[in-house]
Amino acid sequence: MAIDDDSLTRIAALENKIARLEQDLEAAKLTLQRASVQQGLLDDRLLILERNRLFRVWNRLYRATARLYARGNFGTRHGGVSDLRTPGDYARWIARQQYEMEAEDHRAAIARWPSQPNICVVLTGDSPVGLQSLSDQIYPHWKLCRESGAPDGEYRLLLHPGDRLSPHALYFYAQALVENDFPDLVYADEDHIETNGDRSDPIFKPGWSPELLLSTTYLGQAIMNRGASSSRVVHIPRVLYHRGSRLPLKQAAPQYNTAAAAGLDIIICSRQVRQIGKCLEAIRKTASIPNHILVVHHLDSGDGRDMPSCVERFGGTCIPYRGPFDFARMNNLAATRATTPHLLFMNDDIVVRQPGWDHALCATLARAEIGIAGFILEYPDGTIQHAGIVTGMGDAAGHCGRFQKDSRLWPWLRMSRDVSAVTGAMLGMRSDLFRKLQGFDESFPINYNDVDLCLRVRKAGLRIVCLNVGHTIHGESQTRIAGTHHVERDTLYQRWAHVLSRPDPFYSPHLAPTERIALSTGKSLLSGLS
Repeated sequence: MAIDDDSLTRIAALENKIARLEQDLEAAKLTLQRASVQQGLLDDRLLILERNRLFRVWNRLYRATARLYARGNFGTRHGGVSDLRTPGDYARWIARQQYEMEAEDHRAAIARWPSQPNICVVLTGDSPVGLQSLSDQIYPHWKLCRESGAPDGEYRLLLHPGDRLSPHALYFYAQALVENDFPDLVYADEDHIETNGDRSDPIFKPGWSPELLLSTTYLGQAIMNRGASSSRVVHIPRVLYHRGSRLPLKQAAPQYNTAAAAGLDIIICSRQVRQIGKCLEAIRKTASIPNHILVVHHLDSGDGRDMPSCVERFGGTCIPYRGPFDFARMNNLAATRATTPHLLFMNDDIVVRQPGWDHALCATLARAEIGIAGFILEYPDGTIQHAGIVTGMGDAAGHCGRFQKDSRLWPWLRMSRDVSAVTGAMLGMRSDLFRKLQGFDESFPINYNDVDLCLRVRKAGLRIVCLNVGHTIHGESQTRIAGTHHVERDTLYQRWAHVLSRPDPFYSPHLAPTERIALSTGKSLLSGLS
């Protein structure tokens, strides 16, 4: 079939456009390569600066000042647990939240749903304000039940005396059912409401955390279920329930199965005899489970001539290592010598003070659904150093609540709970799982090896938990080389962009993406509806 001149002209024009696009793409690649090289050079200069002795002194002064600031601003006004500086902070946050859909948009969305679930609201007592909040609901498919309850199979939401619902509450509950294939239980965030309508004391909740539920009934009162076993649970990160009274947060110590104890290999990288000595002495004083200590001795730095004798004095084995500091490779090397069911990777600037910490670790790891267990760690002054890693915080991942004693906005900070990742400074897992996942990825010699390992464990369908086992002190970065490498950060983003670009399921999107816990200052589609 012959092609006319107009068609040939269009083809030629298209070929020219493709050629120009290819040239532009090649130019963009070269620009990106140059930017990467420049970033690498800048990274190297920053690392040289960070390792400078004067900078280290300044950094220690900065950290001490930050801890004093945290105590002063978050501790003096509200008994040591405040990160709401004034009573109006939460009111201003509510005012900033704007939801983009009006009632008619909601009704149009409901009409498009494949089904409209029925919700039975159970009043547990006479409550005029509760009845009024029900009459304001946008979602129409609900009915009022007295204390007789709801029929089998219907979803039930309890409304207690003096409490009320957001006008959008039942809409979002129903939406959660439809979009999540009708889970067994749905819960939302909540706050306190005065008789004059003023709101305070928000309780922002993490996603489904069976570990946290062992410590406290964190689900609160904003629960809707259908009487099933609650094996499928969905969290709505919206303030939909307003309590008429303040509920005390009760915390219980988790109970661990005493029959689950098993052997433990403790792996520590070290270059300083004095440092490793304090660490090993604390282990020997507090450990109750048979363990084998493997110390990777970094021969190219530190005061390590007496390292072998120090390690042997505490019943450990010293493994020599030469070459640049490489956290992933050094720990992988030691793990090949492990012989017990459980591994614990520990920094040499960790000092454990609470007896039974090793028992809690092994009992937790003995549960098949748990992949990794870490620990809440403190600075020597008692402020938080590590209480779980939040993905997407900072430049990739961060430690929520660092330098704080506690948090009113995130009261779960010091409780055992599910998290996205834990620090490699004290990370435990089963030996067979570590080998199956081929250990720490040596693409991350210094940074993010712990985050990457945790995300691989979660991808395998297992949970990560951070345990509170009493006071465990971490000096931080006395073992490892300081500084973050551009190549490692870039590798983490390339591999886990789909995780890092989304809100962490175990943190609240209403909190700022900073290590200091505070209300987010930006507008959010996950609004604090009144």
